[in-house]
Amino acid sequence: MNDLWLGYDNLSIPYAEIAAVLIYQPAYDRRILSAYGKIPANIRAVVVTTEGRYLPSSWRADQLRQRLIGWRATAAS
Repeated sequence: MNDLWLGYDNLSIPYAEIAAVLIYQPAYDRRILSAYGKIPANIRAVVVTTEGRYLPSSWRADQLRQRLIGWRATAAS
């Protein structure tokens, strides 16, 4: 699978479009609102896209990073 599900309303992103995974901080709310249209409950991490969008995730940042590392390893082989 080439998409990472972020835990909200079928929100997913292609792994190749992930630029960074950040631990959620309320300071990101304005950027999340701009990119996603709302601030969902239980945000644990924020995925920054190569286009500079900030998308919320209900997964922890370490879980998202592990999935991204696994995808990169598979993609490289």
